Amino acid sequence: MKDNYFNETSNHEWILTNKIGGYALGTGNLINQRKYHGLLISSDDNLNRHNLLAGLEMVLEWRGERCYLDSTNYSSCIYPEGFLHLVKSWLRPYPIFLYSSLHHSNDILVKKEIMMADDENTVMVKITNLSYHKLNFFIKPKVTMRSHHDTNSPGTWDYDNKGLQLTERDFLFQHNKLALYGVIHNGAIHPDGNIYRDCYYPWEAIRGYNGVEDQYTPVNISFSLRYGETNYLFFSDLKENFQEISLDKKIEKIEKKYSELPLPKDYPASNDSDNPLLHRLDFQDQIMFDYKEYLRILEFSLHDFHIKEDVIAGYPWFGCWGRDTFIYFDALIKSVVNHRQCWMIIKKYASLIKNGLIPNMLTESARDLNYHSIDSSLWFVLRIYDFVNKVVSENLYGQKTIISESVGYCEEIIKGILDNTEYPFFIADNGLLYLKEEFSTATWMDVRINGNAITPRNGAPVEINALFYNALCIFKELTEDYLPKKMMQTELIKRVTVQIDKIKESFSLFWIDDYLADRLERDLPVKEYRPNALIATSLPFSLLSSDKLKTVFQTATNELATPYGLRTLSPRDYRFKKKYLGNQKERDSQYHQGTVWAWLIDPYTKTYYNAYKGEKSSLEMVEDLTKIISNLRNGYMKGHISSIAEVWDGERPHFPKGCPAQAWSVAALVNAEHLINKLMQKD
Repeated sequence: MKDNYFNETSNHEWILTNKIGGYALGTGNLINQRKYHGLLISSDDNLNRHNLLAGLEMVLEWRGERCYLDSTNYSSCIYPEGFLHLVKSWLRPYPIFLYSSLHHSNDILVKKEIMMADDENTVMVKITNLSYHKLNFFIKPKVTMRSHHDTNSPGTWDYDNKGLQLTERDFLFQHNKLALYGVIHNGAIHPDGNIYRDCYYPWEAIRGYNGVEDQYTPVNISFSLRYGETNYLFFSDLKENFQEISLDKKIEKIEKKYSELPLPKDYPASNDSDNPLLHRLDFQDQIMFDYKEYLRILEFSLHDFHIKEDVIAGYPWFGCWGRDTFIYFDALIKSVVNHRQCWMIIKKYASLIKNGLIPNMLTESARDLNYHSIDSSLWFVLRIYDFVNKVVSENLYGQKTIISESVGYCEEIIKGILDNTEYPFFIADNGLLYLKEEFSTATWMDVRINGNAITPRNGAPVEINALFYNALCIFKELTEDYLPKKMMQTELIKRVTVQIDKIKESFSLFWIDDYLADRLERDLPVKEYRPNALIATSLPFSLLSSDKLKTVFQTATNELATPYGLRTLSPRDYRFKKKYLGNQKERDSQYHQGTVWAWLIDPYTKTYYNAYKGEKSSLEMVEDLTKIISNLRNGYMKGHISSIAEVWDGERPHFPKGCPAQAWSVAALVNAEHLINKLMQKD
């Protein structure tokens, strides 16, 4: 069972974030497999992110014996073999690693914990001696100092383009206009200058990218710890982060961030001779967090993606995306105590509306805004509706202003779409919204290779028209419920009402036997078993009878459902891709052709609820919904995962792929748990 545990943790990743786009990321055995792995990846106000610190070389000495507790991938080997000294690791509430001698013994035990400050690019490494002996530590920070998307070329560190300032307790290292500041609570710092050549990132090589770089250590740190003693190391992009606060206060502030989170059942707090630690560790893959503790961990992981006025779509390589933000936003509304945080995000995107659309990709790393999607704006309207309902039901502060401005934002979107002359889509005489061929990637299935759509959605996509219908219904309801008659746009309401009726009548064109066509092309249904039908059936304003909702759900269950989400195409389709792997082009060709996406659990569970509410008992529904999410729930409760990835293989999915921490994936599980708890309260 111990081998199974290590197999799980070494293939899953831990994540820490700081509310401004910076992060720390690594595996359960602390061997860096990606160029994005590291203890400190900083972010500036424009979400330009830099990998500053890859990791720590860590040598342990006692009674003349020495061993390395770290490991680095090289193309021909892993050296040193510090991973053999790893007794166990935990991914939440923050990464925790327990090391020992070989063979593992209660005599020699070292605990390393990693935490990250909020609102600044600072990481804290906490090292505790749980041994029965005094231990000496020698630590070298291994710096990278480059964009997190790049790697350092061979010879980078052979030239004199770096500077070092140090005292006994702190140092400032500068390279290529980047800076790394380090400070220790106890010990001494000395200059170093070692170069680690040809460090290898196999997961980058597998993805078709350069996976080799050189790393450098500017200093070495030394200190000693007696039994039960702890030392703290801090690394930051700014020395100023430490100038007006003592280290003790900094420790207190960072630890407070995690203080209300549960620790795993076998957290290594102490190592008493009467109750040796190694005898208390669990290697039988038992539950690390009970259900209530898991919900707290899950909600905490949801907020990994929430920054001040936006949402990071996924770590490590995504920035802010309009579509992802407002799919994720449903869970954020449920989880945020301060509703002003949600309102700030809505207002930010409202300020970016252009001819009726919000941007899909926002400015980041020299990338400009783009308005290449239609669904982002429709999700925006849907989430405004959810937010207004929350504000009204809970009688939250400022609701009059929020409602008035929200209706205005919805009106701007609706008018822009109805009167569109700017973008390549149109509304046909039958009331349905059609995408022209050049806008065929304007949905979430948006991949192009050499300018060609891999899953073209030209024509009338099913979920786009359901979202459009819902946006129209929402605007009509909000206007009629909350605006005084003298302020109503009477003519616009009439147009919207006519449009609603047309879509409702024409939506029958999508029905084919036991499912909804993925799109209409020249009014002919394109019969593909894809999850977009479930997006259409998961929305609050339904276009289908309950019987048809059940049929859609059952068909999707048979064709698309897996333990980790829904396939993007039925395995019975000749285009189905069973594995997600290869270089960028190969992965792009598989992305929406069978690959499993975790976020699709959200429309799947909501469709189930829409289909069976009023027919099945709350207990029956809770049991069914629990089966759908059981693998992901157990992943958190057993400590296998710290977040939820973007995708899995279409056939025999098990290990996560794509982005290791995806906002809308976590949101899908949060929404499902909220729905389950809502049903449990009914009983």
